[in-house]
Amino acid sequence: MITAKDSEFHPVARDNWRWAETTPLSFSVPEAGILGNLYIAARPNLGVALSSVGIVQGFRFQPYEVDFSDAQMHLPCPENFTDYELASGLSVKVVQAPHRVHFRYSYKLSDACSLDLQFRGLQEPFDAADPAQNPLLASAAGRRYDERLGTQWGNPSSSADPSGHFELFGHITGHLVLRGKRYEVDCFDCVDHSWSTRTETSKRAVSWISAVFGEDYGVHMAMLIDQRGGRTLYESLRNGYVMRDGRVLGLVAATVDARHAHHCPMTCRIVATDVEGGRHELLGTAVAVHPWYNYNPSHCAFQSLMRWQTPDGRLGHSEMADIYGLEYLAEVRANASGAGR
Repeated sequence: MITAKDSEFHPVARDNWRWAETTPLSFSVPEAGILGNLYIAARPNLGVALSSVGIVQGFRFQPYEVDFSDAQMHLPCPENFTDYELASGLSVKVVQAPHRVHFRYSYKLSDACSLDLQFRGLQEPFDAADPAQNPLLASAAGRRYDERLGTQWGNPSSSADPSGHFELFGHITGHLVLRGKRYEVDCFDCVDHSWSTRTETSKRAVSWISAVFGEDYGVHMAMLIDQRGGRTLYESLRNGYVMRDGRVLGLVAATVDARHAHHCPMTCRIVATDVEGGRHELLGTAVAVHPWYNYNPSHCAFQSLMRWQTPDGRLGHSEMADIYGLEYLAEVRANASGAGR
């Protein structure tokens, strides 16, 4: 179960130099085709933090096409994780843990980008490690370690310092200024916080999907994925939930079928079943895409702002990301070409 204390840094052995805590936020201006990302990864025992801000508008299939990027590594780590400003100009203040968070940013080298965003959570945070919220933990598959998830995300803790992770749908309001033009932000998406012994090995292959339709309804899931025959296959649901009128209902099954361009999801069909037997069908079409390399040097998140639609015509806009370790993709390519045989 997630509590207000989980917004803060977690107690950990001082010699655990791999310990990391992260806070990502995605936001959008769908009518302008804008997808934005904020990402902080802190390693308190090393005294350093990574700050990444990235904005895309439309379809950007190469990293050099991204509309704005400011990624800085090895910044001084903040003393706490609930009220701080990094040397990059990105600041975070948890106003009411974990449901209300204020994000601000101003690029220090020019007026190319600034933002001021308020996040308001809509539900009890989803804890994939809590059997009361994640019914898949009752199965052996749901408890099994899989290197494609990484050490920080949905895997059983592999160290004496217990890991954790939560997701939280929210309403994001405020504004973005991008290269002299101001955009009002009024969207729904997901914030999360992870804490773990993070090895950053580049063998991940997992999809992170959030389809949020408003204050009352959204579907989130983590799917293990693979590359075969030039296609992305969504193998199995690792965890997920439905938000329905403020309630959190764990998912028991899901299928995903998608089409891609340069690994970025372009169209998607999801059918998911929650713990109460509710069926959730979603169709997604990309509004903006990009390869997000600079949040983690060993990985790439092929990320899309999706226009989601339900069978009854309800619409929503939020993020879908297929996340790969770069060595995972290199191994796929080598196996396909027969390299090293």
